Amino acid sequence: MSDDLPPASSGGPGDRLGRCLDRLAAAQQRALAIYLTLGDPLTGDRPDLALAAADAGADILEFGIPTPGTRPRGAEIARSFDRARGADQEQLWEWLGELRRSAADLPLLLLVYPQTVADLGWDLLLARSAAAGADALVLARPDGPEDLERVAAAGLSAVPGIAPAADPAQVRRLESAAAHLTYRNLADRTGADLDLDEATRLTRRLGATAARPFLVGFGIRDERQIRALAPDAAGVVVGSRLISVLSRAAPTARPEALREHIGRWKAATILDGSPTEQ
Repeated sequence: MSDDLPPASSGGPGDRLGRCLDRLAAAQQRALAIYLTLGDPLTGDRPDLALAAADAGADILEFGIPTPGTRPRGAEIARSFDRARGADQEQLWEWLGELRRSAADLPLLLLVYPQTVADLGWDLLLARSAAAGADALVLARPDGPEDLERVAAAGLSAVPGIAPAADPAQVRRLESAAAHLTYRNLADRTGADLDLDEATRLTRRLGATAARPFLVGFGIRDERQIRALAPDAAGVVVGSRLISVLSRAAPTARPEALREHIGRWKAATILDGSPTEQ
């Protein structure tokens, strides 16, 4: 990550996300963000599995919100949303609030698709997110800076998703409106097979030119990829790979599988470490 990038912290007393990123940067680490779907019995139907992810090394948790019309493009995330589709929305927000009370310092991000907003409406989405203790909304396809400003007005950090082929002028506008981070997609859908050389070149270029710190995601699967990508980013996001791992594990074995994989992934974010190959 370029040395002349601004610090992530916005300085507010409740700025969990900024403090987390600044602490990791000072320790020569990058953030490991783990994606879970609220209400999915594999990953997000109870706070203890999310807490286990944090205990295993996840620095940030990102959650998808399974609203009726939201259909993610990546296969694993789409299946996760399908499993969670019948979950009671009230219970999901209560669950998130319970997680916040159990993990007061853990940054919690919510993944927001355009259809999430269409299903819930901005007012309800922002009010519920703030009341549950979320720190930021990851806007998968923001219409523009006005979406980020709306999120910021609700006291939340807006993290815009930016595709590799995004218009440079739009990138600058989104970076200027982002408080902490942007989210740079390495592929056109979650769970894609990455060309690691190409992804590394892209991340290195972004690390030298981006006006805001950024997370990279979409297709990250193992320690080798994390170790190659993390030095030039503020952090990496792993989601589809974890869902795939848990879907193949027996229910009683899922907590241990989660701890094992997250522990290895986190080790790969330590810039001067020597994590074990997968």
